Amino acid sequence: MQDARYALRSLWNNRAFTIVAVLCLAFGIGLNTTIFSVVDGVLLKPFPYQDAERLIVLQAANDRRGIDESGVSYADWQDLGRRLDSIAATAALQFRSIALSDSGLEPERYPAAAVSWDLFPMLGVAPIRGQGFTTDMDRPGAGAVVLIAHSVWRDRYQSDPGVVGRRVLLNGAPAVVVGVMPEHFAFPQNQRLWVPLAPIAAQAPRSTRDLNVFAKLAPAATIQGAQAELTATADNLARQYPDTNDGWTVRAVTLRDEFIPTDVSLVIWIMMASVTLVLLIACSNVANLQLARASTRQREFSVRSALGAGRGRLVRQLLTESIVLGLISLPLAMVLAQIGTRLIASAMPADQVPYYITWEVDWRTWAYAVGIAVGTAVLFGLLPALQYSRGNLVESLKEGTRGNSVRRSPLRSALVVVQVALAVVALVGALLFVRTFTNLDAYAVGFEPAPLMTMRFYMAGEAYEASDARARRVEDVIRRVEALPGVRSAFASNLIPLSGGGGGGAVEVDGRPDTPDRRPFIGFVGVTPHFHRTLAVTMK
Repeated sequence: MQDARYALRSLWNNRAFTIVAVLCLAFGIGLNTTIFSVVDGVLLKPFPYQDAERLIVLQAANDRRGIDESGVSYADWQDLGRRLDSIAATAALQFRSIALSDSGLEPERYPAAAVSWDLFPMLGVAPIRGQGFTTDMDRPGAGAVVLIAHSVWRDRYQSDPGVVGRRVLLNGAPAVVVGVMPEHFAFPQNQRLWVPLAPIAAQAPRSTRDLNVFAKLAPAATIQGAQAELTATADNLARQYPDTNDGWTVRAVTLRDEFIPTDVSLVIWIMMASVTLVLLIACSNVANLQLARASTRQREFSVRSALGAGRGRLVRQLLTESIVLGLISLPLAMVLAQIGTRLIASAMPADQVPYYITWEVDWRTWAYAVGIAVGTAVLFGLLPALQYSRGNLVESLKEGTRGNSVRRSPLRSALVVVQVALAVVALVGALLFVRTFTNLDAYAVGFEPAPLMTMRFYMAGEAYEASDARARRVEDVIRRVEALPGVRSAFASNLIPLSGGGGGGAVEVDGRPDTPDRRPFIGFVGVTPHFHRTLAVTMK
C-alpha cells in the first residue's frame, strides 16, 4: 500500500506523462477488450444447453455423388436412434416457414421449425407457460399444436397469460397454442414457432434427406466411438436399402463445428491478432515514455539505494507504478469497450446472427480487461525498471541536484524499432482487409444488383391445393408488380440471386443405365418469363 500511495503521488506530480500514458493504454486495452467480447461470445462461451459438450450433430454424406453435407431422412433417423449404444438420445428438426393468423390480428410469417417431441427436453429447455410437446402430439395424424417464442407472446399477444389454449391458424390450418418458450430462446437459429415433426415428415420417403438430427453422447462415450457406430450402421442401411442408401454414410460433428463455421472463426481470430498488435504498440509507446521519465529519476534511485534500498526494492516500486498506471486506464478502456461492443452489435443485420451468439461487457470481459491491464503493465514496466535500477550510485550522486543527463539507451532504440515494425504489420494488415472488402463490394456477379429489389411470398393452405392455383397466383403477383410505376420488369423464382433457394435432385440420362450411383446430382432453378430482362443479362 505504501508503494501504491507513492506511485499515485508520483503520477499526480507528472500529470502530462500520466494523461498521455493513460490514453495510449486505454485505447489499446479498450480495443482489445472489445474484440475479446466478440471472441468470448462466439468462440469461447458454452452454448446455453444442458450438457452442451455432449451434444453432436449427425450429417449424411455421399462421396460418390460429391455430396459433402446433407440432412438425414426421417426413416434413417428412426433406424439410427434404435441401433447406437454410444448415443443416449437423438432428436430431429426440419426448418419451416409458417404464417400465423388468428381473429382480430394481422397475419404474420415467422421462421419456424418442426421438431421431434424430445428435442427440447434433450437441450434441457422447457416452456415457461403451458407445456412442451408430448409423444401423442408428435405422431402422424395428431391434432395440430404450436409452441411460440417469448417475443411472439410479448409482441403479438402483449404477454397475455391466456394465450395457452388459444386457437390459431398455421398456414391456414387450425392449431392450438400449447406453450410459450423462454425469453431469448429461438433454437436452432432465430426460430419463432415450433410444431411437431411426425405429422409433417413421418410419411416422407427414405430418399428425402431434409432433417437436422441432434444427438447426445452417452456419459462415457466419445465422438470417435459414435462415428464408428454410425459408419457401421450406415453400411448396414445401405445393404438393407440399396435403392435409397447406396453410397450414403453418416458423420458426427460437434455442436460448435456445426453452429460456428470455420471461416467465421478464422476471421474473428485474425481480428483478435490485429488488435493485439495495437495493444503491443500502445505498450511500446508507454514503455518509451517510462524510459524517458526514468532517465530523469536516476538521482532519486541513487539516493534511495544509498539509504539502503536494494535493486529488487526499486524494481518493485517501478512495477507498482506501472500497474497503478494500467489500472487507472481501465475505466476509460471499459467505456471504450462498451461503446465498441454496442457499435459492432448494431452493425449486424437483424435476425442474421443466431440467437445463441451474443457479446457484451460482462464479468468475463472485465476479468480479461483487468488481466491484460496488469499484464501489459508488467510488460511495459519491467524492462525500464531493470535498466534504471542498476545505476552507478557514486556517479549519479556526483551529478548534483540537477539530476541525471539523458544518455543514449539501446533499450529505447530497440523499443522504437519494435514499435515501427508492429505499426507496419498492423498497417499492411489493415490495407489488406480494406482491399479484400473493396474487392467483395466490386466483385462481378454477372449482373448489376443495384437497381434490383427482392421479396418472398408463400402460398399455403387449402386455397392453393389445386394443381394450377400457385402458378396462377404467381402470374397475378408478377403482373401487378410490373404495373407499378418505376418497375421495368419482374420475375419469380424459387431462388433469390445471391441469397439462396433453388432445388436439386438426380437426373436420369437417356441411353445410360438407370442405377442410383450413375445418376448425376444437379441443382436447378425455376423461373418465370422476364428473368433475363430483369437481370439485364443476355444469352450467348
